Amino acid sequence: MVFGSAEGGALRYFIIEQDKGYTDIPNPVNWFYKLGPGDAMKSIQKFPDREIFLIHTSDSPTYIDFMTEPMIMVTEKVKKCLQLYEPNIRFKEIVLLDREKKKSQNYFVPKFAELDCMTDRSTYTNWNYDVNYVELDEQKIGDKAIFILKGPEKRNIIVRLDVAESLLRRGTKGFILKETDVKG
Repeated sequence: MVFGSAEGGALRYFIIEQDKGYTDIPNPVNWFYKLGPGDAMKSIQKFPDREIFLIHTSDSPTYIDFMTEPMIMVTEKVKKCLQLYEPNIRFKEIVLLDREKKKSQNYFVPKFAELDCMTDRSTYTNWNYDVNYVELDEQKIGDKAIFILKGPEKRNIIVRLDVAESLLRRGTKGFILKETDVKG
């Protein structure tokens, strides 16, 4: 069964990013002390399966389902959805705790596969930090539905169309989708 077919039979893929329009999300408190310098996603892999991070919140914070700062974190709803398409994804649990307001929210940090699947037509911006234009080589993706682009410094998460549609049907909030080109 082929999911996400576009004209010509090529699958459709999207970069999924945090929606920066949500401004009332929890604010981290000194996370850099726990995460250390460099790549937060690599640092978190050294943590136990469950870790507490302190936050500050407003009187009515918005806990979005998908966050990328300071690391990729998703809610239980997104975690379950992702596991339908990639059952072998490993997760670490992060408890965001606002001690002052005595509130907490659980998130999960996924360990996505990293694929070197961009074509030579892809271009970078900001000294190799991010991608400006993405064209994926469908042959190199195989059957992966969710993965990280290997190459740029920024962790660009790619989801297949069926994954994106499934997240949208579940009413998840806090992300935007940017379609990529695919060389089939």
